[in-house]
Amino acid sequence: VRVMMLNPILEKDLKIKMRSWRTFILLSLYLAFLGGVLYLYFLSNNLMFDTYGYSTFNPRIAVNAYNVIALFQFSLLALIVPALTATAISGERERQTLDLLLCSGISTFSIIMGKLLVSVANIMLLVIASLPVLGTVFLFGGISLGEVLLMFLYYIITAFMAASLGIFLSTIFRKNVTAIIASYICFAILAVGPVIALFIWGVFFERNYSGEITYGFIAKFLFPSPGFGFISFLAGGRSSMFGFGSIVNDINNFIEREPSLLRYFKPWMLNSIFNIIFSCILIYLSAWKLDPIKKRRGQKKQGKV
Repeated sequence: VRVMMLNPILEKDLKIKMRSWRTFILLSLYLAFLGGVLYLYFLSNNLMFDTYGYSTFNPRIAVNAYNVIALFQFSLLALIVPALTATAISGERERQTLDLLLCSGISTFSIIMGKLLVSVANIMLLVIASLPVLGTVFLFGGISLGEVLLMFLYYIITAFMAASLGIFLSTIFRKNVTAIIASYICFAILAVGPVIALFIWGVFFERNYSGEITYGFIAKFLFPSPGFGFISFLAGGRSSMFGFGSIVNDINNFIEREPSLLRYFKPWMLNSIFNIIFSCILIYLSAWKLDPIKKRRGQKKQGKV
């Protein structure tokens, strides 16, 4: 409540969005999709409608179910966040309300933070609402509450970074469609670009490399990638889903053999540090780009010249 009183943009947008029917439809579709994915996974493993299913139950199936939901949830967040945030400022421009907003006396930093917090609040609503769906996995064991809460913390940090990126691009581009497309492209570059860079290095430069491949060396390439951080939450290598279990085990082996202090930093920690720093830079640049006083100063300097 105190934050809402301090930021009128946050208060206004939350009231408008929470009272909109689109929010409840999005929430319902999101939960229905996650529930459907979990149901189909259990159905494919003969855990539904099987009288003797529990007598032959394999605990790894529950762990894999948790990984399936976590992976789909992370993928959906990556798809939803750019669409929610990339229209924050460009939408105000298209509605021709941005000038009124800038003339209201509210600082550009407050405008950016208000738009950002509204977007993150919507994402967190989806994440918190999905707790009952993930809670069904607890019935079978193998996953602790601490692992789920830690994963949700990583979701918040990643969503904050993606929202900061979307709002920054929204301040640059005037049209919603352009801002949304640019947000998806930039997020994809962050997610896949480091992996491609590591692959290119392995193809062209590995033969000339005399040192040992360590966790620190791999982290230098992959630390900006959200996928690299998300690997930490794939049930600690207990999964066989899509071959992720072997990837997690390989990363854990690299961490154990790492001679430097970097062995105390798991992939999600390194990626979270990058996300926080990157988000702060993007928020500052967004507020600076939106500042009308900065524009007037630039015009005065050009007039003097």
